[in-house]
Amino acid sequence: MRPRLHRTLARLAALALVAGLGVALSSTSADAATMVRECKVGSIGCVSFSGYNGRSVWGYPVNRTGNNCVNYVAYRLRKNGVPQLSGMGNGGSWAGNARRRGYRVDHTPRTGSVAQWSYGSAYAPGYGHVGYVEEVTSRYIVISDSSWGGNYSSRWRVPYGDRNWPSNFIHFKDTRYQPPANGTFLRSREDGAVYRLAGGAPVWVKTWTAFGGTKPTHLVSSATIAALPRFPKNGTYLLGAQRREVYVVAGGAPVYVSAWANVGGRHAYTTVDQNAIDRAGSGGRYNHLSYRPVDGSYLRGTTTQRVYQLKGGVAYFVRSWTQVGGTKPTTYVDQASIDKAGTTSPLKWTHLRGKAVL
Repeated sequence: MRPRLHRTLARLAALALVAGLGVALSSTSADAATMVRECKVGSIGCVSFSGYNGRSVWGYPVNRTGNNCVNYVAYRLRKNGVPQLSGMGNGGSWAGNARRRGYRVDHTPRTGSVAQWSYGSAYAPGYGHVGYVEEVTSRYIVISDSSWGGNYSSRWRVPYGDRNWPSNFIHFKDTRYQPPANGTFLRSREDGAVYRLAGGAPVWVKTWTAFGGTKPTHLVSSATIAALPRFPKNGTYLLGAQRREVYVVAGGAPVYVSAWANVGGRHAYTTVDQNAIDRAGSGGRYNHLSYRPVDGSYLRGTTTQRVYQLKGGVAYFVRSWTQVGGTKPTTYVDQASIDKAGTTSPLKWTHLRGKAVL
């Protein structure tokens, strides 16, 4: 009996050490749970979309794969601009410690808040747990998290009323949804539509054949997709997958680039479905690009440095900034796309209707 007692004491001591390091262990969900794991791997793969690299933040430890719930949450908080929060303890201690430090703790989820499970909760009875709230909808919330003891990272959604629902939500610094990197394929949970992030906006993927077959997708709600910027950021370069044509986004529209040399050299680009370019602005899912730059946009020909104001798809040459009330932000484009404006064929030149003098 003595050797068994020694082994038991050793295990308890090891657990105590883990607790002292501020590590939270997650239990597996109960059989009656209706929560859904959308991603779960024995690495940091499910949370790396956020830029998390598994390194210690604010002194919190990580296991051999870089996982630990409190360290991952600390990373997300630091990224959001929250001042250093060391020594918050296990996940089960975070609500109490947050209150003592003056932060709001309640039962209302907000995007960017921290989901917290107390000691003895159905989801994490041993050490409690913390995760990051990615999305909040009328039916469910989405959480990304990391587990020391389970040695995994995950993204999962939990409906209201589920027994795995967090004990509390801590509002260190709530923030809007933070999308993954440009180039990520997003899939709507509600209707299955797929988009590719480009310049921060979702550009519709009509067909996977444009990309050589099905690619991994990152699930998000249709409401989250709708809340993303309507158009890619001006200056974003797009490559149409089917014809390998390059465009630069200006005023929300794809303006053709005939040669990299005409825009100052090669730029980073995102490959998109050519259909999204050819049918830009034609309605529905195609409206994440405008066919022609919106009125009031300003273009600058890279090789000539000439400035143009867009009205009704026509590029009007601006002789002086005083004509338009002072200096305006401009997007650099291929001068050839302006010089050929009004050309009706091939299709790549038709994103500008013509040019004139203001």
